[in-house]
Amino acid sequence: MMKRKNIRKIVSKITAGIMEKVIDLVLFGIYYTAEMSPLNGGSLYQRFFRIGRDFERFNFQTLQQAVYRARQKGWLNEKLEVTPKGQKRLQEILPKYEKKPKWDGKWYLVGYDIPEEKKYLREILRSNLEQLGFGQFHKSFYISPFNFLGDVEKIIRKYNLSKYVLLAISHKLGREPSQELAERIWKLRELNDDYKEYIQEVKSKKFSPQQVVFKYLAILNRDPQLPKDLLPEDWQGEEAYKVYKRLTRKIF
Repeated sequence: MMKRKNIRKIVSKITAGIMEKVIDLVLFGIYYTAEMSPLNGGSLYQRFFRIGRDFERFNFQTLQQAVYRARQKGWLNEKLEVTPKGQKRLQEILPKYEKKPKWDGKWYLVGYDIPEEKKYLREILRSNLEQLGFGQFHKSFYISPFNFLGDVEKIIRKYNLSKYVLLAISHKLGREPSQELAERIWKLRELNDDYKEYIQEVKSKKFSPQQVVFKYLAILNRDPQLPKDLLPEDWQGEEAYKVYKRLTRKIF
């Protein structure tokens, strides 16, 4: 009986997590599309279809539930307009472009060896490290050029992980130059190519206003926003941001 209750709890948490993501996507789509080209007329399904293909992977019932939950939370009103509370939610979840800081030359390291019977804690730690922008150096070893070790300490204390996790600081990792290491860990060339493609496609007017927002934020969400010292010399992230801002300045 106890096992069944535990399984139900886990399933409930997973479902809630998925639904949160759908709600956020719904909120994002309604707000930015309405700001750029009002979605007047048509059924709810037609309105989502006009927002973009991001919604095609969800069935209509899931989207309806997401809208219902968003209204319950006070993020949407009866007219399906995003409320001030909904705008605040968007500010919390959307990736933000940050000016590149100067690097202090140090790498901040997190290594862990968490037993298999506690693998759910391993997933929690890994997920938090990725959210903080750490890159995976090896299977159980993550690095960052930013000092987020204080944030990691909070996670360690919260989940009682002190005997499984090692924190360290180093001026050099392995034999690779730091710029090459960063490129390999965060796949910076691939990311840079995506920025280049984005700039070219926007300039050739291949994107609708909605796609301009969706595509840029999708790339930015994968960008660890590393210090300038670690980026490729022809880095296009700043130029892509300028293009994006010029096209969307009226809604920010």
